[in-house]
Amino acid sequence: MEIKFIDLFAGIGGFHHALTTLPTIKGECVLTCEMDLNCRKVYEANFGKQNNFSDNIRNLTQNEKGESLSKEEIRKNVPGHNVLCAGFPCQPFSKSGKQLGAKDKTRGTLFHDIISIIEARTPEYLILENVKNLMGPKHEKTLEVILDAISELGYEVEEKPITLSPHQLTKELDGAPQVRERVFILAIKKSLKNGVRLQTISKEVKALKDAAKQSQDKWRISDYLVADNSIKGGPQRYRLNEQELAWLEAWDEFVKIIPDDNLPGFPIWCEVFKKSPPTTKDLPKWKINFLKKNHAFYKKHESLINSWMEKHGVKSFPASRQKFEWQAKKSHGTRKGRTISDLVIQMRPSGIRVKPATYLPALVAITQTSIIGPLVSPSKVKEYRSLTPQEAAKLQGMPTEIFSKEGGKVADAVAFKQLGNAVNVGVVRYLASKLIT
Repeated sequence: MEIKFIDLFAGIGGFHHALTTLPTIKGECVLTCEMDLNCRKVYEANFGKQNNFSDNIRNLTQNEKGESLSKEEIRKNVPGHNVLCAGFPCQPFSKSGKQLGAKDKTRGTLFHDIISIIEARTPEYLILENVKNLMGPKHEKTLEVILDAISELGYEVEEKPITLSPHQLTKELDGAPQVRERVFILAIKKSLKNGVRLQTISKEVKALKDAAKQSQDKWRISDYLVADNSIKGGPQRYRLNEQELAWLEAWDEFVKIIPDDNLPGFPIWCEVFKKSPPTTKDLPKWKINFLKKNHAFYKKHESLINSWMEKHGVKSFPASRQKFEWQAKKSHGTRKGRTISDLVIQMRPSGIRVKPATYLPALVAITQTSIIGPLVSPSKVKEYRSLTPQEAAKLQGMPTEIFSKEGGKVADAVAFKQLGNAVNVGVVRYLASKLIT
C-alpha cells in the first residue's frame, strides 16, 4: 500500500522516520513544514532536499496581510495527501468572536491553520501529537474544541484520545526504555465508515498499558547504550566535572552508611538536618509533612549524618544538590551492596534523583540529561557519564547517526533539545500501522 503524507511542525522528522519505515506501507512525504533552522538542517541531511518545505505553516494558509486563504488557494500550496501528521503546539483559544462553531473558536491559533488545511484537502487520516497535559483539567475546554473542530469537518475521533509512552510498548512493537507519555489524537474520515477501528486501537493500547505495569521493570538501559570506544568524539566529552563527581561521591557514601534497610521514599532535604525542628508556619501541608519527616530521619541518624556532612562539605553544595530522591528500592531493598553507581541519575532543579537502570525518565528539552552510573555502562569503566545524543536518538527510535550526516551536524545541546521536542518514532509507527489500511 502506498500513501502520501504531510509533516507539519516536523522538528527533526519523527513522523517522517515512522511513516517511511512501516512494514506494509510505503510512505512518501509531499510537504514538510518547520520553522526552526537547526531542525531543518538535520531534517534535510537525513531525508534530502525537500521539494515542498515551508518554514511557516501560515505561508500555506494566509496571505502577506495575514488574511486567511480560500480552500482553493490552500490547495495550490498544499499537495494532496492521505495522512496529515502534526506535533502541534497547544495554545489557549480565545473566547471572543462569533463562535459559530468549534472551527471558529480556534481562530488566531496555529491549530486553526491545521484545521484550514484539513478542510481544504480532507486527508483520510489524521495523526496529531501533543503533551500529556492536554488531557489535564486545565486544558479540558481546549481539548473539547480541538475534537469538536475535527469532528465538524467530517472525521471520526475518540472523545478520549490515546496516551502512550514508548516504555509501554514491548520491544517487538518498537517500544523503548523511556517514560514519555504523549497524547495522540487519531482521526478517520467518516466517509470511510471505519470509525470502529479507533475503538479497537484504544482497547489494544489499554491492554498494552495494563500489561506494561507488570513488565516495565524488565527493560534494561544497558541494551541501548554504546561502549565508550564507539562514542563519537570520545567519552571524555560526556564525563562529569570534578564538582559534579564530588556531589555524587557524597550521596553514594550517604546511601551506604545509613543502616536502615529501606531508605526514605520522600525527598531528603539537608536544609532540615539541624538540631532544632524546622519552622513550618504558613507553609502548605505537603511541605510541612516533608520537613517533619526529614527532621525525624535526621534525629534518628544524627551522628552519622553530621560526620557525613562535615566530611563532604555538604552545606557548601548548591541548594538543589543538598536534596536527594531515592527511587531505587526495587533494586536495593536492603543496605547490602547499596550504591548509586549502578543506577540512572538526574540532576534536577528539585534535587539529585536516582532510579534503577530499567528505563529512563523522559528526554526533555532542557539540561536534565540522564547520567549513567559506571556499573550501568557496557564498558564498566569507573566513571559516570551523561547520555550521548547517539543513545538519546536510539531511545526516540531514530538512527544513531542522525546528527552525523553532512549538513546536519549540530551541537550536543541543540541535539538534546531537538530530541526532547521530538515525537517518538516507535510509538507513531505502532499507531500508524493500526490506523492506516
